[in-house]
Amino acid sequence: MTAGVALFTICNPIGTIPVFLSVTQGKTRAQQRRIALMTGVGVFAVLAVSLILGSFILSFFGIGVPALKIAGFLFVATIAWAMMTREGSILPTTNEGSPAIVPLAMPVVAGPGAIALVIAFSKDNPALTDYLWGILIIVISAVATAVIFFFAPYLAKLLGPAGMQIFQKLFGLILLAICVQQILEAMPKIWPGLAG
Repeated sequence: MTAGVALFTICNPIGTIPVFLSVTQGKTRAQQRRIALMTGVGVFAVLAVSLILGSFILSFFGIGVPALKIAGFLFVATIAWAMMTREGSILPTTNEGSPAIVPLAMPVVAGPGAIALVIAFSKDNPALTDYLWGILIIVISAVATAVIFFFAPYLAKLLGPAGMQIFQKLFGLILLAICVQQILEAMPKIWPGLAG
């Protein structure tokens, strides 16, 4: 139960509603719902692969968890910056592509923090029953993400354009602050001299 709460908190689909609404701006309601469901599938896929193969993948490429966190949060920071400074959609793309997998599923929801937590869980709990429990936790988090994003457009309708502008910029600032904090916490693990 503790691991499930921790994973849902780190994934934070409620706090990333403004990101979802921003990157799906201009989409129809049906497209937004489809993207919400596909994001849930993407979150499950990313975290399930991380649970089963995460440690092996990082070891194979010689990547440490702190480096993964810094790289991931730097990417999320660019999204947060765009939320505060760019009008309209935060992605300078056409309507042809779907943002369900990138950036929504990864790294916005199933970001470096969630991936690191899942990898740590797999290292500390190597039994088959532990892996099954881990998969169940991931399923719950993925379904919760899909449901929250599925109903997110109703929030946009409730707030209106002006309210969404304020909502997006406020949460962009909060998201950027979280990224900076996580990067600062990860840097001393790579360069121990910074800890002092």
